[in-house]
Amino acid sequence: MFSVMVQNAKTGTMIETPEREVAVINQTFCDMFDIPGPPNQYVGLKSNQLFLSHAPMLKDPARFLKTVESTVYSKESIVDEEITFINGKIYARDYIPIYEGHVYIGHYWEYRDITEKKKAECDLRKANKKLEMLSMKDGLTGLNNRRSLDKQLEIEWEYAQKEKESLSFLLFDIDYFKAYNDTYGHIQGDECLKEVANIAKSVVFDEPAFVARYGGEEFGILLPRANQYEAIKMAEAIRQQVEQRGIIHQASDLFKCVTISVGIMTVVPSENIPPISIVHQADQALYEAKRTGRNRISVYSHHKEADSNV
Repeated sequence: MFSVMVQNAKTGTMIETPEREVAVINQTFCDMFDIPGPPNQYVGLKSNQLFLSHAPMLKDPARFLKTVESTVYSKESIVDEEITFINGKIYARDYIPIYEGHVYIGHYWEYRDITEKKKAECDLRKANKKLEMLSMKDGLTGLNNRRSLDKQLEIEWEYAQKEKESLSFLLFDIDYFKAYNDTYGHIQGDECLKEVANIAKSVVFDEPAFVARYGGEEFGILLPRANQYEAIKMAEAIRQQVEQRGIIHQASDLFKCVTISVGIMTVVPSENIPPISIVHQADQALYEAKRTGRNRISVYSHHKEADSNV
């Protein structure tokens, strides 16, 4: 019954004597290693000779045999050890030292084809990675979303703190955007958001900047290693580009085209300052820019909140 079970098993099975001679081997094992049948003809043969004669199936025959030898020498069971063959097949290998009472009488090897399982796992990882990437993107503009910005902020904050470098953050929104939506409708409002997003992307194209839609009509740009002057220069370039694009906005109290207001915060991060503070302070600067007339830039100051307007 045991012999019939082994010979019909879907797993590749080989049992060796203590001297490493083949005692039992099945057809599935022979098929895996491309060994011509019938399997019974290999009973009594040294197993290492069997492997060496079919080494082309193995990616690294010397390493394979070394692993087998060390496993046998240790006489410790192994489970699900992965082996990749040159044909792309992936097998899980189990090893069990065989004892009768306290007497050591041989070795049990079992190989299971897990190629499809590994492929399914790989496909699932790719799908999950794609989903994760999609979850970090804004569906409308294609920019990074607030979640991804928060994560990137933590990374850049830690790096800037370690290197004692400045970190700047721009927060801007579209002036009178509610009025724009009310006048032209939400579909046209979405087109306006996409247009402004594209302008921001084009301005920072060659810069190490992280651009995100922060929410609604708000956008955030993280500028690693950028000082206040560089942040102002970047913000002004975006502001001018948006104004010059001339997107019609008849409901605006400023011009009859779309404009933006920008708040800027620059800091050299330290341990006693939370990363989110740079966002809050840029938001205060943005509020000041809107309070003092819109279509302008305001820079947050520690001494006097948002006391510099451009």
